[in-house]
Amino acid sequence: MSTDFPIVKLVGSKKTVLVGATKRPILIGERINPTNRKKLMEAIKAKDFAYIQNEAKNQVAAGADCLDVNVGVPGEDEHEKSNMITAIQAVQEVVDVPLSLDSSNPAVIEAGLKVVKGRPMINSTTGEEKRLAAILPLAKEYNVPVLGLALDDAGIPAQAARRMDIAKMIKERANKMGIQDDQLLIDPLALACATSPEGGKASLDTIGYIRNTLKLNTSIGLSNISFGMPERPRLNAAFLLLCVGQGLTSFIGNPMDKDIQFAVKSTGLMWGEDKYGMNYVRYCKANFPAPEAPKKVA
Repeated sequence: MSTDFPIVKLVGSKKTVLVGATKRPILIGERINPTNRKKLMEAIKAKDFAYIQNEAKNQVAAGADCLDVNVGVPGEDEHEKSNMITAIQAVQEVVDVPLSLDSSNPAVIEAGLKVVKGRPMINSTTGEEKRLAAILPLAKEYNVPVLGLALDDAGIPAQAARRMDIAKMIKERANKMGIQDDQLLIDPLALACATSPEGGKASLDTIGYIRNTLKLNTSIGLSNISFGMPERPRLNAAFLLLCVGQGLTSFIGNPMDKDIQFAVKSTGLMWGEDKYGMNYVRYCKANFPAPEAPKKVA
């Protein structure tokens, strides 16, 4: 990255991650989020934090640089704050990577900020006035990075131009409060290509604008782009590579997905950040073993 590009510093209980320091995007593990995950939802309701610890360990072992932590379960709102505190503590007992504190409730995020070790990221604010007013002061008070989603009170814009406007507004509001660019990431958002013909293009164009004009770091959730389409993992991986080409510096995805990991390892190789391709070679040997040579017929 160029020297004028800000670096977002995330710190776990031991490990430090620098978003924007390399062309290889930082992988934020998505699997501690109960949305559409019945077993995790049941584990949260049952206070089974060993299950969450196992998810954390598996993601880090698979290559996650950071972990998203979301414990919001429908009908369990009164327990979300205590569940977030316990989940953070449980996760940080078994892994040392930075965390992304993810909740629609600002009080839950603040509860997490009070107990987490290191320097996490807040996931997230939006361009909605109510959300900005609640989340930006937390980022300022606790001196932590915040992810801003390119949507406002009208929802997710279909076109890139409006997403760019929202991204610029979030930056201006944050800067006005004393939150600097090295404390900001913007999510351009992804809409399903199956239902939004320009869904992919709008995301890619917005990433380019955020990277080159606003000069901010970016993150994106990959999976929406492929909803309703066949070969979703491969499509997600293809989208990731296009996003990185536009300047994406982090993303929320599944570390257990071999297609995603292959794409991540490929970026390091292609941009010359993987010396002699050793990380790429090791990954391929471990995950794509060469077929056995045919036996000779006597």
